[in-house]
Amino acid sequence: MAATEEMGSVADERRDSLKQSLLLAMLSLPCADIALADLAPERAQLSYKYLDYQDSQPGWERIGVNAHAMSLLVPITEEWSVEGSITSDTVSGASPAYHSQEMLAGHMEEKRTGRDLKVTRYFSRGTLTVGAADSRESDYMSDSLFFSGTLSSEDKNTTLAFGMGHTSDDIDVPDFGINHESKKINDTMLGITQVMGPSDIVQLNVTHAAGHGFFSDPYKYRDNRPDSKYQSTAQGRWNHHFSATGGTSRLSYRYYTDSFGVDAHTLAGEYVQPVDGGWTFTPGIRLHAQSAADFYLDPVNPPFPTIRPNSEYQSQDQRLSAFGGLSVSLKVSKQITEDFLVDVRYERYEQRSDWYPFGEGSPDIEPFRANIIQVGATQFF
Repeated sequence: MAATEEMGSVADERRDSLKQSLLLAMLSLPCADIALADLAPERAQLSYKYLDYQDSQPGWERIGVNAHAMSLLVPITEEWSVEGSITSDTVSGASPAYHSQEMLAGHMEEKRTGRDLKVTRYFSRGTLTVGAADSRESDYMSDSLFFSGTLSSEDKNTTLAFGMGHTSDDIDVPDFGINHESKKINDTMLGITQVMGPSDIVQLNVTHAAGHGFFSDPYKYRDNRPDSKYQSTAQGRWNHHFSATGGTSRLSYRYYTDSFGVDAHTLAGEYVQPVDGGWTFTPGIRLHAQSAADFYLDPVNPPFPTIRPNSEYQSQDQRLSAFGGLSVSLKVSKQITEDFLVDVRYERYEQRSDWYPFGEGSPDIEPFRANIIQVGATQFF
């Protein structure tokens, strides 16, 4: 899962790195939160998160990310709420122009600022949310609009969810001959959450995105990708509460496929265990496997790149290769007071070509590792 969000530039490589943690955060949301989303929040909530990310391959450190995020959720009345966030991150290091560190794109340091704002209207049996987001960095500008909603059954045991969004990106890398390229993506989501009993909740979400424009990576050697991309995802989740221990297991499976030829399977699980003194411990594990893109080129006589002169599309981006990945994590949170919560989370991720379980993984790719530390605090008032 962690490396299936294939995108274009070095800035996108950072976003892929951050998405590893963002996706984990998404998976850790209890299904009950979604099932009861038509209830307006009773209190305001201010949260701060700090993320430290560092990936590496044998003999060298690649990309490092430091990110600060602040979010605020404020109920306006019993029927309305406003939520906004701002994220500032810095990426530094070097990424390979193709398969290994023998050919680097050069050291770089980039800063990005992202913001989003959304307004939610609560009804007796559902919600409607509209929002906007933007992201700014030196070579990449992105703007998004979205809306979503939920509709619950009379007994609140079944909740349907839906959403649509539009993203417009502008890419400028003049040093690499990229001037005023653009990319537009429309995405849709449908989901259902079902309360199965006092201890079980299940959920199924299906998403589809259609994108057109510039998907190539100007920082990669001879990288040329199709100017359209279609991707679909189906994800199932099951939460089970154990009355004997007071803990909850959260299991999920995600299938991803796109028009580039990448198929990915992700199986994740975690166990949330509260203990005396306001402590909660959440260990987790995630398994991921993906096939290579149709136009991905294996290295020949590494590190020298393959050249396929008769092929319109080609890429030596190892994020488009075939591999397997394993992630283990531990989150510890402490309820300091009734209104104040702190947490810290550590994740270790590793991917290898020979871990691909459905055949031969892409050859001659060095193991990829990443360490992620996240610290957070939340104040209710």
